[in-house]
Amino acid sequence: MPGFSTRARKLAERALLRNAGTVRSLMLKTGRERTPRWPDIVQIESTNLCNAKCVFCPRDEMHRRQGVMDMDLFRKVVDECVTLGITHVRVHNYGEPFLDKQLVEKVRYAKERGIAEVGMISNGSLISEDIAQGMIDAGLDAINISVDASGKDVFESTRLNLSYDDVINNIETLVRLRNATGRARPKLILSFVRQNNSADEQQFIEHWRKIADKIHITDLHNWAGTLNATSDVNFPCYRMWQTFTVLWDGRVSLCCADFDGRHILGDLRTSTIAEVWNGPAYLEVRRQHLESGGPEICRSCDLPKKDSPLWVTKLI
Repeated sequence: MPGFSTRARKLAERALLRNAGTVRSLMLKTGRERTPRWPDIVQIESTNLCNAKCVFCPRDEMHRRQGVMDMDLFRKVVDECVTLGITHVRVHNYGEPFLDKQLVEKVRYAKERGIAEVGMISNGSLISEDIAQGMIDAGLDAINISVDASGKDVFESTRLNLSYDDVINNIETLVRLRNATGRARPKLILSFVRQNNSADEQQFIEHWRKIADKIHITDLHNWAGTLNATSDVNFPCYRMWQTFTVLWDGRVSLCCADFDGRHILGDLRTSTIAEVWNGPAYLEVRRQHLESGGPEICRSCDLPKKDSPLWVTKLI
């Protein structure tokens, strides 16, 4: 919340979490299953293909078709974002985006159309010098590379099929090329998922803190109950009110955690973002969130435990 001190923010967060039931009831009474705002972020899945097999990723549980979003559909989604005034687009979801051979072209199109913030998450293994330069020239604003280890042994025992040396070299190449332009884009974020390895975490921070623009440390979540079906979350999840996730084939899923597209809310091959966003399926799933914690996939998800509950203030 702008203007709030850290202490005031924490007090407000605790108050909201303690009164989760009251918040949900108030949102229901004021009709907030219909949101007055367009999504803050539209996540466009360039592809759900991946070249890695990470030990903490439930990829074997994904049964939907795999493919790459065609350029015409991508342009349609971006054009609709521009029309609605949506300024933040991410070109990833569940897969390695650089397996999409048109990714540079897609980023360039989004930037040329006026999208202010275009970002992505990558495992960093496929960012050759040509691709890195292409992304810089296209105007990519931010890239989050998942490293999750401070050294080769831990990295290659958890991020199977990837080479630690290649990923580190690719990161260093991207930084070198970006710095040569004199610009600060793309912003480099390096991620580390905790796996009971605090010493490795500290080494990771120490190594990268002067190179990366941001270091993102996070705990492993349960992938909407796929890894662990237990969740005690009772506060509404902001993703239903602030994010919009388009799978590579145009279908709209609940969020990034619904990696298998188990709960589909619309299809942008036949509808628009505006039609889907406050359409019957979205209204119903938001109502379920406020009444009972959402559909089964949401009730078993612990991802919202990482979120600040202050997002509800945007709906006032």
